[in-house]
Parts: sequence; C-alpha cells; structure tokens
Amino acid sequence: MDKLNPLLAACFVLAWAWIGGGWCAEEQAKDRPWQDTFELDKCTHLTTGKNRFFILEPGYQIVLASKTVQVFITVLQETVKINGIETRVIEEREFGNGKLKEVSRNFYTICKEHGDVFYHGEDVDDYEDGKVVGHGGTWRAGVDGARAGLMMPGKTAVGLRHYQEIAPKVAMDRAEIVEDDVTLEAPGKKYTHCLKVLETTPLEATKSIKLYAPEVGLVFDDGMVIVDRGSDRTPPKGPIEVKADVGGAYAEVEVSKKDMPEAVAEVVGKLHPKGEIREIKRETRADGQTVYALEILVGGEQYDLEVTPEGKVLRNKKE
Repeated sequence: MDKLNPLLAACFVLAWAWIGGGWCAEEQAKDRPWQDTFELDKCTHLTTGKNRFFILEPGYQIVLASKTVQVFITVLQETVKINGIETRVIEEREFGNGKLKEVSRNFYTICKEHGDVFYHGEDVDDYEDGKVVGHGGTWRAGVDGARAGLMMPGKTAVGLRHYQEIAPKVAMDRAEIVEDDVTLEAPGKKYTHCLKVLETTPLEATKSIKLYAPEVGLVFDDGMVIVDRGSDRTPPKGPIEVKADVGGAYAEVEVSKKDMPEAVAEVVGKLHPKGEIREIKRETRADGQTVYALEILVGGEQYDLEVTPEGKVLRNKKE
C-alpha cells in the first residue's frame, strides 16, 4: 500500500476533534474536484417540477431587494429547445436605482428520476437609459463547446462542489454547498434550514454567497434579500415600493466554541473571563459583514456580545 500523504495522515489523526470547520476539513476541501460532467442522457428532462430548494413551476416568482437593487425572478410559461432538449425559461429582471439594468432569460430542466435541476444557458440583455447596450455572459449548451451545468442537485450535501455553467471563457460559475442549516431573518419572515452556497468562477477572483430555503428557493443573494414571492405572476414593468428594512436582514448559524476565530475568543476572555457562554451564532448581515453574536451568563445576568472575526467589539450589553 502506498504511504499516505503527510497532510492527509494528520487529518485522519485529528479528524474527530476538528470535524465541521477545522483546518483539515478546509485543506481537504481545497483538493476536492469540481464536478463538471453530468449524465443528462440518463434523465427524463421535465420543464415543470421542483426539488427541495428550486421551484420550476410556471408563474412562480421571487423578488429580491437591497436598498438600491431589485431583482424579479419569474418562471415563464415559455419553453425553448436548447441542444435538443426542451427547457423552461426563467426570466431575471434587474432594476438599479429605479432603472432597468439587465434582463436575462435562463434555460432549465429538472430530472424526473432524481430531481437535479440543470442549467442549459442564458440570453442576456444589458440596459442603459432604456436601451440594450450589450449581451455579457450569454451562452447556450451545444454552442462553442458549452455544456449544461448543475444548478441545484436533488440531493444536497455539505461539501458538494459542481459547475453550474460550462461555457469556456464566457461563463464558468461553480457552486459549493458550505452549510445546510442556516437561518435567515428576512423582512417580516424567518427562513430556517437554509442551504448556504458559495459561488466562484475560475474566470475571475470573485465570490458570491447565496441562501436557498426549503420549498421557497433563493432567499438571499449577496446582500439582496427576499421581500416577496408568489404564484401566477408575470415579469413587472418597473420596480416596486419596498417598505421593509432590507438592510436589517441577516443570516445566522449556530456554531461551537472551537469554531470561533482566535480573535473572538480572546475578546470574550478579556471582557468576560468568568462568563459562561450559552450560545454562539455566526451572522452574515445584508451588507456582507460577518459577526459573531454570543449570549454570555455572568453572575446570573446575561450579556449580549457581538464581535467581528477580527476582534472588533460591536456590542457588549447587559440584557
């Protein structure tokens, strides 16, 4: 038998102590391959259906918003054949500061056998002052070497890594499921057991965080949060008035002491050396900021402490 790689050997020794966010898991994640081949020929491709985190039913619409941007995601009645496969069109209509910025028509199918949702391409229109000025990111499976990617698997698992788009030099978005029990505090509603997905691309050094709620779909997209959804809808002609405080939305997940950054642990030790930590949550705010929120019991009184990963104290208040 070949000798184990020293790093992997160390990981095996410490696995139980560090599982769920330790350095070994992180190092192993870096080496895991990105799945870029999918057995589409073994699927019966449907243009209507849903899995736990993705709804492909005509008329279904999700509205996401930040303080300046609104995105309407609408499943249209329309279908289009892409590379020999009939697909359903989902339109994304983006408004920035009240003006139309982009309209994309995205082509999807859902596998009857196992619920995987496949992404077959998109047509993009970029707008400026009401006129189309470009088509950035447009691609279709079967054209110039492009192939369909996996948008949302029917069976999700933390650590799964896959390409969503496979259009060389044009669109190569890929997704990694990093958590599966996140809670999102959205305006007027709480979404639990959300899937947290980290999106990257080898074409540029960018990262995007998305949250998907069970039986709802996309509820958080890099600062934009869900403000409305419904059935039997059509794309809007313009933006809507959002009265809710979208800036107050945040996502959270409960973590253990060992998952706290060293800088956070040092702050806790200095401020409340004799305190009993009762709860630790890692929050992602709508503006993208990450904060560790702790409940600490000190002499029978509770303190609420909020600290950034770098150790900056945002809140230290007795309740």
